Amino acid sequence: MYDFSERIVAITGAAQGLGYAMAERFLADGAKGVALLDIQEEALNKAQNNLDPTGGRTLSVICNVGDYESVESAFSKIQDHFGKVDILVNNAGITRDAFAAKMTPEQFDITVQISLNGAFYCTKQVISGMRERGWGRIISLSSMAAEGNIGQSNYAAAKAGLIGWTRTLSDELANKGITVNSIAPGLINTDIIKTIPDVVMEKLINNIPAKRIGEPQEVAALIVFLASDQAAYISGQNIKISGGLR
Repeated sequence: MYDFSERIVAITGAAQGLGYAMAERFLADGAKGVALLDIQEEALNKAQNNLDPTGGRTLSVICNVGDYESVESAFSKIQDHFGKVDILVNNAGITRDAFAAKMTPEQFDITVQISLNGAFYCTKQVISGMRERGWGRIISLSSMAAEGNIGQSNYAAAKAGLIGWTRTLSDELANKGITVNSIAPGLINTDIIKTIPDVVMEKLINNIPAKRIGEPQEVAALIVFLASDQAAYISGQNIKISGGLR
């Protein structure tokens, strides 16, 4: 159990999957408030109702992280409601898979815009406050695909860029009491894997030393640790959570 009793958390892509699991864990560990950001209004409202039926500790905010004005508006609402953001989790991302030869500029651009630019847009909203208070946590979701994955050159570029950005931002902020890290999940049990054919899934699992897929709650456990005071000396790292897959 960690002490988040005075901490305000903002999580993008919070309506489902990993983001939802993170919000659930932060609330369970006593976070003072959790802002849930997502572009899907219906899913976001459902998530808030499930996580916090009384609405006392959460705030749902519709946000397109790939649009700077939308991000500014969203974090202005968070500031008005909670007064600050101590912990930011850049979780939102999309895939638009295609072989590079057939990939359209639109597929490439939107993937980078959401998965990489969105992390910058959101982080820009919280850095000043974190510096003033001398404490902050910025955690971004990269991917094992950052090292290359057939059919995902756009996604790999965005996630690799996120690692380099994380390391540079850490260098800039480490002496201000702010840690900046990224994590790279492997195969995790979210809705996206339901589209993978069974025969392909079997091969993927056989390549994982742990011989299983990960659970969202395991990713959430790593996130809350990195956000805690106990992880104050960890910064500028990209941590794989992949069942031993390298």
